[in-house]
Amino acid sequence: MKPLLLLLALSIPAFAEPNALTPEEKKEGFKLLFDGKSLDGWRSFKSDKAKEQWKVEDGAIVLTAGGGKDLITVDQYADFDFRCEWKIAKQGNSGIMWRSTEEHRAPYETGPEYQILDSFKQDGHKYTHETNKGNIAGSFYDIIPGKEEWSKPVGEWNETRIVVQGTKIKLYLNGNLTADVDTSTPEYQALLDKSKFKTWKHFNKAPKGHIVFQDHGDQVAFRSIRIKTL
Repeated sequence: MKPLLLLLALSIPAFAEPNALTPEEKKEGFKLLFDGKSLDGWRSFKSDKAKEQWKVEDGAIVLTAGGGKDLITVDQYADFDFRCEWKIAKQGNSGIMWRSTEEHRAPYETGPEYQILDSFKQDGHKYTHETNKGNIAGSFYDIIPGKEEWSKPVGEWNETRIVVQGTKIKLYLNGNLTADVDTSTPEYQALLDKSKFKTWKHFNKAPKGHIVFQDHGDQVAFRSIRIKTL
């Protein structure tokens, strides 16, 4: 049995610990946006620091209760490859926005959203209006719907990747490509015209902005947050 156990051990791929870069990510130029211990580099929307509802617990950034405002990066980004892990509370809702700016009432007025949700349909789900439209985890919110099977069960860590370069956007959830769109094309405009953002004149217009974790009032946790500028 010992040779077999050794063979099995050698066949298991080596993954980075939470909040650490893999050797490949270091070589590619990724940097951590969260050290696993503090909220350095983050603050609440239109605030000089993170509000008390955003805490670091067990090596993750956690929204413990609503009222913390959306949490944004201090730095702004234009083109990037962003990656993180997250888990959501039962019937919870959150999101990740990008290229969000602060001159308006809320980050979503400028920044598109990668939806985070307890995606699985269930009796009494308070976000049935979202699940019915496909506005579930991994979706390009209200633009391109998602699929239930992309998500892991509530309480498990999901892996997100967001790649933005110029007008091109690619979204991933747990290795699944969930959206691949060029926002300069007629195809995207047709999708936009069917969404709530059709008449929002500032939506997805900023050339750069903050990465945003949404405070939707539900508990959500983020870790292994890293980015590479493109």
